[in-house]
Amino acid sequence: MRVFVGKTQETDMGFPSAIFKSEVFGELWLGPEGLEGDEQASPKIHGGAERALLQYPSIHYDWWKIRYPAKRDLFKPALFGENLSDNRWHEKNICIGDIFRWGDAVIQVSQPRSPCYKLSRRTGCDTLALAMQQNARCGWLYRVLQPGTVGAGMPFRFAERISSVTVHEVMSVMFGNETGSLSMRSDDWQRLAETEGLSARWRKTLFRRIESGRIESWDARLTGQGI
Repeated sequence: MRVFVGKTQETDMGFPSAIFKSEVFGELWLGPEGLEGDEQASPKIHGGAERALLQYPSIHYDWWKIRYPAKRDLFKPALFGENLSDNRWHEKNICIGDIFRWGDAVIQVSQPRSPCYKLSRRTGCDTLALAMQQNARCGWLYRVLQPGTVGAGMPFRFAERISSVTVHEVMSVMFGNETGSLSMRSDDWQRLAETEGLSARWRKTLFRRIESGRIESWDARLTGQGI
């Protein structure tokens, strides 16, 4: 497991960001809201107890190189602001609620990452956030069940599975797939909302869909317009 942390800094993207992460090799403290030495520039959007850690599958970077060949040198671990990078796990074999033991800590998958316009600005690829969403190559977030000392050289082991709903399935139901097909079935939304381990924020969005029968707008998140 590769580990990355970063502090909030001014950027040339038009906003402060902590997306620029550096690799760390020694031991770190993992608390309820994240790793020692790591920050989020917009904690209400990116941080908090249910979004304490971000993992992104390193195997996806080759796919991004093919999609954006002119930018291929950019696509390597930590580009998307992830804290954890590993080639064993991806959206189709990780389920909501999965529990892992890492060093002395215990962590649990809480939700997929919702791609935003800042990723497009970071890479200079205008359509990247939308492509990440449509193809479910988004990574996922963890909550910390047990704080503890962790590190790149410490064991990172799967411990328990409490649902059968993969991160890929959640993304497909919430946002559609690469063909643009999007479910409008309230029973699909209800099933996801009842998934054990899913974050309160995603549950709230699903229940709002069920009540209104409408899909929320993603324009501001994906484009930055109106923010």
